[in-house]
Amino acid sequence: MPKQMIFFIGAAAIAASGLLAVEDVTGIARADDLQTTVDARRAVMKDQAAQMKAIYAVVDAKSGDMADMEQRALKVQADAAKIPAMFPPGTSTTELGDKTHALPAIWQNMDGFKAAASNLETQAGKLAAAAKSGDMAAFAAQFEATGKACGSCHQDFRAKLQ
Repeated sequence: MPKQMIFFIGAAAIAASGLLAVEDVTGIARADDLQTTVDARRAVMKDQAAQMKAIYAVVDAKSGDMADMEQRALKVQADAAKIPAMFPPGTSTTELGDKTHALPAIWQNMDGFKAAASNLETQAGKLAAAAKSGDMAAFAAQFEATGKACGSCHQDFRAKLQ
């Protein structure tokens, strides 16, 4: 009887250690998945910044290829529509530290965050329309409004960049 008991205790210990190992691996996989998500959203945000920088160059020069500007604004608009889905729980500075700039305020005020992303989407759509019209003054004014939409989200929901 004692040999059976030792066998069962040993088997239980092995099974428990296997479960812990699986739990550790899945925890690592989840952390990797979250970092992949952060990296993907960072790439989208950097692309938006590049689009806005190119648009600014035309606004500053007061001339440029307005068809290209329309396409760039449409890209910003399309990316803005994706923003809320790119911020799953567990990807804030609280969980990931300096691997992200997403403040916990996003999840504390998800409705406000979604509204800010929607505003950017709307403003970028108006920027595309202004580009299509060819009216440089209207385009420049709408660029400013679109930039403010970007900035307001950063002010409320993104940690300061160092």
